[in-house]
Amino acid sequence: MEHVIVGYLREVWQMSGWLYEGQFGFRPGYSCESQVVTVFQDIAGSLDEGVRPGAIIIDFSKVFDLVPHDKLLTKIAANGVDLRVVEWVKEFLPGRSQRVRVGGQLPEEVRVTSGVPQGSVLSPLPFPACVNDFGGTLSLIMYGCSQMIV
Repeated sequence: MEHVIVGYLREVWQMSGWLYEGQFGFRPGYSCESQVVTVFQDIAGSLDEGVRPGAIIIDFSKVFDLVPHDKLLTKIAANGVDLRVVEWVKEFLPGRSQRVRVGGQLPEEVRVTSGVPQGSVLSPLPFPACVNDFGGTLSLIMYGCSQMIV
């Protein structure tokens, strides 16, 4: 079912043109290599025009663990996605718990209130959805591995 939902979300976002064009991360047909080429072309173009380019590199640590469920659902719902799919994602995310074995001790489970399950087919989609607004606002070029260049 996750494959069906992911395919549907990608199709809706592609058809609507919702994802920022500079978003290379976690998108089929885009790669870190093509992003590097794009960045170099942008830098070369700026230098040709006599503009000194600047860059800020941000590495979002624990990006999959920190996606707020409410923000993700709001973003998905606001961009042409069928409400039944939004409801499915809403039901998919909550009700999870985790615990970490430390020195042979296994503590009580803790309820997970943010993030997406790592290893899930659906896991890579929340990052572009949550940072998509940055692209239009700040003219960012975003690329894989949850990093961005300005």
